[in-house]
Amino acid sequence: MGTQTVAGVILAAGQASRMGENKLLLPVRGKSVVRNVVDAACASRLSPLIAVLGNDADAVRSEVACGRVSVVENPLYSRGYAESLKKGLEAVPASCMGAMFLLGDQPLLKTKTIDALIKAFLEDTRRWVAPEYEGRRGNPVIVPRTWFGRLASLYGDTGPREFINDPQARLRLVPVDDPGVVLDLDTPGDYITIRKKS
Repeated sequence: MGTQTVAGVILAAGQASRMGENKLLLPVRGKSVVRNVVDAACASRLSPLIAVLGNDADAVRSEVACGRVSVVENPLYSRGYAESLKKGLEAVPASCMGAMFLLGDQPLLKTKTIDALIKAFLEDTRRWVAPEYEGRRGNPVIVPRTWFGRLASLYGDTGPREFINDPQARLRLVPVDDPGVVLDLDTPGDYITIRKKS
């Protein structure tokens, strides 16, 4: 594996408490929500690919099965988002320049968007990178390796927002023609919206 690689960490461990059922297994475009994310990632330049599982791990495991995806389980998933971030980072090889965090509930994300973000990141691997759609910052986000240690300090149901807004992150926003970067599935209303746009 070369030094100019970006790992993909697919976050698929959450409890989906607002949906009342496992949102990752709901159908979109003829396959599960999380399978859409995995397929987009598998077709991209991300290497390696790591899926972090927790809630309903056995059912989700079959949906992330792909020759390129390795699975790690987060036994502390009930503590929140930060634990999955850290578990994913632990599995990123030292050779990777950064890690892209993909949300398992963004089924409309396009492979070309993933690759555009990687390209932007590799132009300056010290900067955070995120997509922007119609003026809105979205996901996935690429985090430089130099920030991994700080992410390890996160706790509970918090993500890297406090870091991405830090001027030192020098966030680079990449305009994309992909509404999937701002559409994630948290509520039944979100699911209706995503089904309409799929």
